[in-house]
Amino acid sequence: EEHLVRTYHTVDPAAVPPYANRRKVALISGAVSSAYPLRRELVRYAESRAGRDRGVDVLRHPGYGRTKCHTPDYLRRLSEYRVAVCTSSVYGYALRKIVEATAAGCIVVTDLPRDDVMPEIDGNLVRVSPTIKPGQVFDLVHSLASGYDPDRQREYAERAVRYYDYRAEGVRLAARIDELRGRYNCVPNYP
Repeated sequence: EEHLVRTYHTVDPAAVPPYANRRKVALISGAVSSAYPLRRELVRYAESRAGRDRGVDVLRHPGYGRTKCHTPDYLRRLSEYRVAVCTSSVYGYALRKIVEATAAGCIVVTDLPRDDVMPEIDGNLVRVSPTIKPGQVFDLVHSLASGYDPDRQREYAERAVRYYDYRAEGVRLAARIDELRGRYNCVPNYP
């Protein structure tokens, strides 16, 4: 019997820019540390002589200061790209950037484990091995960008905004907690 409640990262639909055509190839974003080994390798490659002019831009994490919310700016930036490289961490769980990139209309390349299925948007994820070589990722990104289908991506963007709306996820979470609470209230008390 299942006793866990899964919650997902969410987006504020008001912060997601309207879907628009995009010219840029790909964006790698986020913190660069030992917690994100594939991202660290990809950023090194993107900034190296071999990767510098391959159309894959890097956006470093702005930090967690209390002065400003960076999400609207990040979503606007994502909406300029066809592909977003959204690695998971060494812990292998879905990060918010997967939802954000899909909501912004990007195809998502990720090393998220296959068993972590993202409702409504899993078909938008192109999964790669955490040990893939950076040059292979850049080749894949270019292939995906050249086959970019605006209608398909608009549909995934709409699904992401609808399903991962923070209010919708809150309602689902509350309902699941109430369901489990009801089950526990039915358990007889034993001496």
